[in-house]
Amino acid sequence: MGGGEMSDLDKVMSAQSILIVGAHPDDPDAFAAGSVARWTAAGAQVRYVVVTSGDKGVPNDEINDPSRFISMREEEQRRSAALLGADEVVFLRHRDGEVMDSLELRGQIVREIRRAKADLIVTHDPLTRMLRQHPDHRAVGFATLAAAFPSCRLASFYPEQIAEGLEPHSVHMLLLGGGDPHDWNIHIDISETFERKIEALNLHESQATAFVGGVRQRMTQRARDMGAPAGLELAEAFTFAWLD
Repeated sequence: MGGGEMSDLDKVMSAQSILIVGAHPDDPDAFAAGSVARWTAAGAQVRYVVVTSGDKGVPNDEINDPSRFISMREEEQRRSAALLGADEVVFLRHRDGEVMDSLELRGQIVREIRRAKADLIVTHDPLTRMLRQHPDHRAVGFATLAAAFPSCRLASFYPEQIAEGLEPHSVHMLLLGGGDPHDWNIHIDISETFERKIEALNLHESQATAFVGGVRQRMTQRARDMGAPAGLELAEAFTFAWLD
């Protein structure tokens, strides 16, 4: 790389409109909160799209009427996103554990891409070979990939959105989180924003027991493992791709 050309990492960190698409409340924070804090501090606009409201985790005594639990999880995500400086959280309210890569879901994600005019999308890696992977993560990852290319850039896809004034939009960059270590090619240093990440995840109080060993211990080990290949103390690692 010469002549002052920006690296892929520099281009990712200079993105101005970032759309993070997660399957459940707390997913965006688990794989990208440290990066979100860096992007918003640099003046970028960050929006979350959360496909479900995490309703399958409802306590047994509320299983017949999970509305209070759903409201709790959505509010936890709103508070967490606000702490990190994100501008908006959109809930699509699909059923937890029942998400499919459908034309309906793709269209909903296309709508948010076009509305945000995103130049960077962050979502789940649907191609990971880890077998212990929530099926909603895979479905959301595949649907987001299809929405990002080619659907959102062509007026022939979801023309009703065009009629509403949402113009076709080309996304240039993609980050996939939760994938296999040998596929990581972007490591974002979160040493200065790690505590913000912990604060954000701790706001998801209903999910405190979901982090084996506790939020801090689990996230510290993960951030160290992700930083090690790049010589960083603490990092979030992704698979990066150009969509041009």
